[in-house]
Amino acid sequence: MNIINKIKTSLFGIDKEVSVAEAPAEMTMSERERNVYDEDHLRLQKLYEKWICKDNWLLQQEGIPLLFGINPDTNESGDDVSDKTEELWKHAQECVHKKLLSVVNLDNSADKWEVLPIDLYRWAMVSRISVPDEFSALIAFVIQTIKPVQNSHIHTEVGLDAVLQKHREVVMGAATSLLVNASEQCKNDKGKVVAINISRLIIENKQEWFGEDKALLDESDMTKLIDDYIKLTSPII
Repeated sequence: MNIINKIKTSLFGIDKEVSVAEAPAEMTMSERERNVYDEDHLRLQKLYEKWICKDNWLLQQEGIPLLFGINPDTNESGDDVSDKTEELWKHAQECVHKKLLSVVNLDNSADKWEVLPIDLYRWAMVSRISVPDEFSALIAFVIQTIKPVQNSHIHTEVGLDAVLQKHREVVMGAATSLLVNASEQCKNDKGKVVAINISRLIIENKQEWFGEDKALLDESDMTKLIDDYIKLTSPII
């Protein structure tokens, strides 16, 4: 289970100059979001929430545009941005051949190369490419909170830590699904995402997420995991 496929959240409950609590009751959720965040932040946040869930990105058609905050599905950009993406694509190809950027299917043609989002982000940082803060926040959580199990192919036994890691991934995947499909139940009456609401929903439907396995994280552990991400990615007021 790839952790990149498990991370996603929505953070539209943070107070600013005009808080959600102060927003008129008749406001829709979209209006409340716009009351807290500017349009560009909302666009980028939702863009990366969607794409961070994918295991791999096509390097040329998806990864490069995403580094510039461009939606690969529409790829609407001006000539100036198009020139920059084309220049970066050429640089990326050189780096792949020099083994400075890893792709998962090197034997394929360049236009079909796929890259892990984490690998692309790390390459962008080394290459001193400025990426949107919204992308950095999501990737930071992946890197800092969910640690990959290394050298698992060397060991014949998978220890408790590895199993626990998988369960942490399941929790974040479940949180992703709930935020997409049951977003209102994940929020309080002020429209703010509440971690404990999400963890309780996961526990109530634990068989859907864990099957016959017993969840190794209790409600407090799940809540802390989800809440840590909310705090990590909250904008500085």
